[in-house]
Amino acid sequence: MNRKIRNSLFKLHTWLGLHLSLFFAFMFLTGTLLVAAIELETIGRTAIWTTAPKEERTASFGTIYDGIKEAHPESRIFIIHKQPSPWFVDRTAAHTGWGEKVSFWTDPATGAVVDETRSVGFRSILRDLHDTFLTGQRVVFMLVCTTSMILLFQIISGLITYRRFWKGFFRWPRRAGGLRSWAGSTHRLTAVWTAPLLIVTAITSFYFLLGSLGLEGTRPHPNPPVPRDVALPANLDAALIDQAEAQAREALPGFDPFLVFLPDKKTDSLNFSGDLDGHSGFFGTGTVFIDPVTLEVLGAFTPDDTGGLTYLKPLMDMLHFGTWGGGFSMALWIVLGLIATGLAFTGALIFAARIAPDTTQYGPFRRIWRGMGWTRWGYFLLLAGILFTAYYRFGPDSHDRTRAFAIDAPPSVARLVMDTPLRRGTDLEIQLRIGEPDVQTAVIEINGDEAQSVDFTQTGGRAIASFQLSPSEAENTIIARLQKSDGEEKAVTFRLGAPIW
Repeated sequence: MNRKIRNSLFKLHTWLGLHLSLFFAFMFLTGTLLVAAIELETIGRTAIWTTAPKEERTASFGTIYDGIKEAHPESRIFIIHKQPSPWFVDRTAAHTGWGEKVSFWTDPATGAVVDETRSVGFRSILRDLHDTFLTGQRVVFMLVCTTSMILLFQIISGLITYRRFWKGFFRWPRRAGGLRSWAGSTHRLTAVWTAPLLIVTAITSFYFLLGSLGLEGTRPHPNPPVPRDVALPANLDAALIDQAEAQAREALPGFDPFLVFLPDKKTDSLNFSGDLDGHSGFFGTGTVFIDPVTLEVLGAFTPDDTGGLTYLKPLMDMLHFGTWGGGFSMALWIVLGLIATGLAFTGALIFAARIAPDTTQYGPFRRIWRGMGWTRWGYFLLLAGILFTAYYRFGPDSHDRTRAFAIDAPPSVARLVMDTPLRRGTDLEIQLRIGEPDVQTAVIEINGDEAQSVDFTQTGGRAIASFQLSPSEAENTIIARLQKSDGEEKAVTFRLGAPIW
């Protein structure tokens, strides 16, 4: 290659490296931790881990459903995931009776609940931090994904300017030339070893960028289920779920489902997803949709039925998160990810020393800080924004608002709204939001005790009744008696259940 072009590439590589190396170091480190985030989050929860082989994991979807309903009868289950990893018990995503998102972990043989975890934890926070700097905004995610093109340029330009880079795989850095020489040698050594991972990361991140722009391809659509008045039919139980699974297996020969989505809306069906003979899983799973009322098969699809970029999504997810080879690939991605973090840091150190040679008396972090020039203030503002967002979203007084729905009336009649979740020993402020027309007042009964008055206000055709609950350890049943102007009374029952924490 022409020397002039090579020198131009080198200059651009070094300039981008100085100003973006800390950003890439942050992304590499958080991405590496995400590979094993669930494992790190549950490291102290021994009940969640298992060594049971696959042939002993005999609990069906129906058995798991029954086990959860026995322990938490008021819960609303929406995803059951059998064997999320070989070393974990089965996991189910659900809402508690008071509307909080939780995970129920169940024994893979008996379906009994062995542990419960909150939806907000180390993994979810780290994922938000990695994807959107905790903002949860799509535009931030798109900007982060856009840097994949810069990363790819850095890899290619670095390999071009590092002549005969293939000879550097085993060229160990020496300390004889000082810190700058050692950092340069280490940078080149780590670059050639992590180049495959970084190329994969750049390509998959660009794929995610295309998806965020709406370029997602096509998916097959099942037939609609028969109309019904509620999301979950009254007869939905373990036997019906197991019958539906049997129908799904029959509809798609060689189908072995490990995931089921229960209906969340009146127009939803039972959605089974799992392994399919003749398909590796790199391009998706088999999917079967079952009507929860009639048990009719509404659609049975293989990975080949998807089109466009959607067909590649399972492969891109596996490559990006390191799950393509199970535990081996996860361990490999973690090792290479940590090395890539060092690659970005040494790159910043080298270029800072080159641009600001008068900083040799300072430590490595201060050298980088002084060498970045105006960029450092951008990092300072970014860090301040992340800390502010973290406190706003996850501070001691920050909670997601939850809602509880009646067991004997539709949400349009009345529902409960809580700004904080149900916890042992903590009084809970509750709003009863009433949609039933012409309600003039309301009284509340809690756990069969005498009716208590509430703060009642009306706004237009709606009303709000506010009251306080002192949680019981066993059960928290609320009966709201809505009084109308003509003397008619309508009773609405809410079952929050016992607090988990």
